[in-house]
Amino acid sequence: MLGEQITKLSGDRKAITMAYRKLTGRTPTAKEISLLMSLQNVQHKKFKDHPEKTKGWLMQGQYIIDSKLDPASVAANSVVASAILNSDATLTKR
Repeated sequence: MLGEQITKLSGDRKAITMAYRKLTGRTPTAKEISLLMSLQNVQHKKFKDHPEKTKGWLMQGQYIIDSKLDPASVAANSVVASAILNSDATLTKR
């Protein structure tokens, strides 16, 4: 679902910053944004080249993705959201 929200926002930098803030509670550094944008670009190319991998990311769970959106973009942005969720910035440290 967050991958879809990122896709619907205009501007990759703005969308990634919004997702990062939602998930971590802080603004990402320039380096973090750069790394996430690079990940997004690599994943988008992979999903465009291998549409069957896209289905694997988008057919999980009960939420139905908006069919008007580019599936490769939504899948790539889902990977970005997953990377943020699994980062140290998101995990609680004790």
